[in-house]
Amino acid sequence: MKRNILEVTVGWGDCDPAEIVYYPNYYRWFDDATHALFRSVGLDIGKLYKEHRVVGMPLVESSARYVSPSAFGDVLKIASAVSSWQRKVLVVSHTVTNNGRLAVEGSETRIWGMRHPDDPSRLKAGEIPADIRRRFEAA
Repeated sequence: MKRNILEVTVGWGDCDPAEIVYYPNYYRWFDDATHALFRSVGLDIGKLYKEHRVVGMPLVESSARYVSPSAFGDVLKIASAVSSWQRKVLVVSHTVTNNGRLAVEGSETRIWGMRHPDDPSRLKAGEIPADIRRRFEAA
């Protein structure tokens, strides 16, 4: 399966008063890493909307396990891959390392978000097209 690495340099504003990364920033970086993973196989959100009418991949569950702290100036590597494909749901796993040391392990469960046919202001989980999965398997 396709895996992508996103590098993030920890900024001063990413840290809490203890001078370590404030934990919600990892969730922001996981989201960035998921979009970078899709872009790495030629599927940015604009293309997904045009070709598949997907309006996003909303989270339905997320988790993180914090192993070691990171601080201002550290360069983090976030390795991301789709670890599970289901009919309407995908799970993206993330491993964050800091100078080769495991810092955080995370997971995002996302739906394939489509406009609801009866009420376009709502979303519904649509079926993930087979060609999307094939792009990841071929990479």
